[in-house]
Amino acid sequence: MPVVKEYSTIAEFIKSVDDAIADLRKILGEHLRKIEELRVKVEQEAKLKSVISRLGLTTAPSGTELSLKTIKVVVNPTAEQELAMLEQALESINNRLTQLTALRKDLDALAPLSDVNVKITVIYVDGIPKNIILRIA
Repeated sequence: MPVVKEYSTIAEFIKSVDDAIADLRKILGEHLRKIEELRVKVEQEAKLKSVISRLGLTTAPSGTELSLKTIKVVVNPTAEQELAMLEQALESINNRLTQLTALRKDLDALAPLSDVNVKITVIYVDGIPKNIILRIA
């Protein structure tokens, strides 16, 4: 869903992009830590299942998935399911970070306008600036 935001200076807009990049990097780091913890858990579960199967026992099924119209719900997910979902989220965050970083480099071309009194309207799509409207104030 497109969002429209207004800024009073180029510097203010550039700072908002820098802040968004910093926030995404922080979130990315937090998710990477969670993923590493889940990878360890996946390995532990695999070892446990291996031992249980060698003993001739079966493990109870878990990770029931319910598909609603717009979202998937997983009840008591396995570590593997949770890891897959977090990796998918991490990929999405990384894509946004890549787009914002590329945008930030492009904005360097507008930096000379920092001292010019302009009104800036930015149209965001999925959290990424897609269009910039500059108006001389």
